[in-house]
Amino acid sequence: MELRCRRGNCMSRALGGPTRDSPLWRFKGRAAAALLVLVLAANWAWATLRDRTLDIEEAERQLTALSRAVEYQIDGSVRSIATLLDEAADRIDPAAGLDAAMDAWFSARLAGFPEIRNLVVTDARGRVVGVISRPGQGMPGHADDLSDRPYFAAAKEQYAQKKLVFPDPVVSRFSHQDSIPLTRAIVTRDGAFGGLVVAGVDPLAFRDQLGSVMVDPEGGASLFRTDGVYYARVPQHEDYLGKTVAASPMFGLMADAPSGVVRFVSMVNNREKISAYRTLAHYPLVVAVAETTDMALERWRGQMVEEGAVLVAVAAFLLGLAWLYDLRAAATHRLTQELAAHRDALEAQVAERTAHLAASNAELEQFAYVASHDLQEPLRTISGFLQLLSRRYHGRLDAEADEFIRFAVDGAQRMSTLINDLLAFSRVERNDGDAEICDAEGLACAAARTLGSAAAEAGAGITIGALPRVWCRPVELQSVFQNLIGNGIKYRDPERPPVITVTATPEGAGMIRFAVSDNGIGIAAEYHERIFGIFQRLHTRDRFDGTGIGLALCRKIVEHHGGRIWVHSQPGAGTTMLFTLKAV
Repeated sequence: MELRCRRGNCMSRALGGPTRDSPLWRFKGRAAAALLVLVLAANWAWATLRDRTLDIEEAERQLTALSRAVEYQIDGSVRSIATLLDEAADRIDPAAGLDAAMDAWFSARLAGFPEIRNLVVTDARGRVVGVISRPGQGMPGHADDLSDRPYFAAAKEQYAQKKLVFPDPVVSRFSHQDSIPLTRAIVTRDGAFGGLVVAGVDPLAFRDQLGSVMVDPEGGASLFRTDGVYYARVPQHEDYLGKTVAASPMFGLMADAPSGVVRFVSMVNNREKISAYRTLAHYPLVVAVAETTDMALERWRGQMVEEGAVLVAVAAFLLGLAWLYDLRAAATHRLTQELAAHRDALEAQVAERTAHLAASNAELEQFAYVASHDLQEPLRTISGFLQLLSRRYHGRLDAEADEFIRFAVDGAQRMSTLINDLLAFSRVERNDGDAEICDAEGLACAAARTLGSAAAEAGAGITIGALPRVWCRPVELQSVFQNLIGNGIKYRDPERPPVITVTATPEGAGMIRFAVSDNGIGIAAEYHERIFGIFQRLHTRDRFDGTGIGLALCRKIVEHHGGRIWVHSQPGAGTTMLFTLKAV
């Protein structure tokens, strides 16, 4: 009996898998492409969500810096006003009145306070005994009695504390304009309430200070008392002056800490906002700088659209290629069936066509293998097609589109390098192997030998002192030495050859302190902590290459071994990197 069944088909039936008669094989190319597209889409979605989180965190850092800057400005202004009021309260005696010399003295002092419109002095019953204005500036209005003002009663109630009182904004009876009457009680020599000194502060001065740091009109910047009463705001200063923010979701979130960052939905326009706030250390005032989440994510949305378009283009190409592959496979299948039907009559032709089909199938299998292998690396695929878009459409689109494509190509290439560095970074905590006794001097020498070509090119001199044995994982300690010595070579001063020295001293508590010193360009003090953050770079890539992960990797390794790492450096005076490990 003749068995007309090829071995592959018989084995497929025996194993219960899909056969050439099953319709499933006709879609295997498209199924593989769809699976690859799903992997690419999942990777893109993960990267997109990660970038969104990073952009939000960057917005929070920027807002915190801006709120700190305006806090310093307003604190300085209020501190200066408080000093002036303290001086006036100590020197002026309301019972004796305000003589011409005293008036001239404080009038001259007001020349240095553009935010103060006038100083008003009252006696213990609230009667006005003097109004001091800046030189050459008169007052359009006048009042004889301020005892009915709420701030008079508030200042009188707590006069013994000799503290600055922050009342609600009012319309001044002297300038007929909005004013913040900062008040200081006058205490007589026998400890009794003697009257008030009131500084009529222009709220627009605070508004202008807030305007210098506002980043988003929809977010705004504001100054208010700790009980929620607005002193200034940009934009819409006039609409909010004297109003309260106590009912805002932001105010409720701020109760947890005197300073920080909160996210909330605005009651005014239902926009989600990010707000950094800071409470002044010595005064009951809070500054807040806010930005809408939409603006914080503006760059992220543009990047997401660009990457999504690239992903769609890649997915279309893969599915098209798979469709062609399936069409070719289907054609091959039909041809095989025809050859089988005419096998007895056309043995020679069958043999020739079988050989042709075998060669075609081998070519297709090789092509599929190479294509699958290359397409397993999404970044390589994205970069390739972006370069194709750049060559084909360069100059045919607008300059901005050409620039976007170039940025995307550079970003894909940098991300490939970053992924490799991140893999090394992530392996540190995964390494659960036990530490062992290691010869630190030998590991430092091995690291220096690894950098031999770079050191020779730079003319560097590397001196490694007598280093003790420590508990560590040798590969990781060698990586630390290699990064630190390599930085000494990389960040060298162009005016002199690099000199790098590695030493060690006892630290106490069973620790050894290692020091890697160089005579390079140095690091400013404000960057001593920043350099250990992941992806943190102080120089442009065209000056010094790198990914910004080296020192972050060193910190992670040292801290994983129970030590710490820090830096001593000054610009132009070289750098000393120090870290500790457990002594044997």
